[in-house]
Amino acid sequence: METSIRLVCLDLDGVIYVGDRAVPGAVEFVSWLKERGISYLFVTNSTLRPRSFYAEKLSSFGIYATEEMIITAAYATYRYLLHRERRKRFTVFLLGEDGLKKELSQLNCEFLSEEDSRVSDYVVVGLDRKITYEKLCKATRDLLSGARFIGVNNDALWPVEDGFMPGVGMFVAALRAASGRRPYIVGKPNTFMLKLAMEKADAAPPEVLMVGDKLDSDILMGNRARVKTALVLTGVTSEDEAYAALGMLKPDFIVRDLGELLDLMARAY
Repeated sequence: METSIRLVCLDLDGVIYVGDRAVPGAVEFVSWLKERGISYLFVTNSTLRPRSFYAEKLSSFGIYATEEMIITAAYATYRYLLHRERRKRFTVFLLGEDGLKKELSQLNCEFLSEEDSRVSDYVVVGLDRKITYEKLCKATRDLLSGARFIGVNNDALWPVEDGFMPGVGMFVAALRAASGRRPYIVGKPNTFMLKLAMEKADAAPPEVLMVGDKLDSDILMGNRARVKTALVLTGVTSEDEAYAALGMLKPDFIVRDLGELLDLMARAY
């Protein structure tokens, strides 16, 4: 492990915690980064909760984190739309919950209901556990009428303590099939979130380590951004899957958990 790392970006689910349980070694790893003065940020495709929720959850484990240290896919979507629509008011039809709506509420936008006959400027798709056929109809009709299609992420599955639940990707796929429109995906494996993190920390790609548990999101994003990557085996990817995929997606390090990654980094520093 090189000693040039100035910023460590960490996924949350499957890396720091699973459900309400901290992953072994996670608290010690983040504490070591803080003691060493190495910047760290949390980069997650989550959309359900505001960033303050994740900061409080991390703090409950004994991990120092503030809201500004959390980059969710919901926050990244806010930043993306802010950049695109800085000067004018626009309309959004949203499939999503409070975490996503809270972030987008900072924009100069109006949220349309499924009963509104106006065509929205953007259909924004996040995780919506209260999805209805009426919402899907409104989203499809708006897309067919020219609304821009934004997927907050494209994760097929959402990890929970007792397994998995369907993720945002299910809704994105349904609307893509119905409308024939291709979405812009803000979250991983797009590099947009990682670039936001590097901007926050004023770090260049050779100085960054991305740590995640998913090859096709965390590691692919890191590869595309040309940063170093570490795959931990505490989440969705098994050891066999990790080594089978090395020809296509290559993490710089494959470790059992953050405790093993701490050992590697501590030896280098």
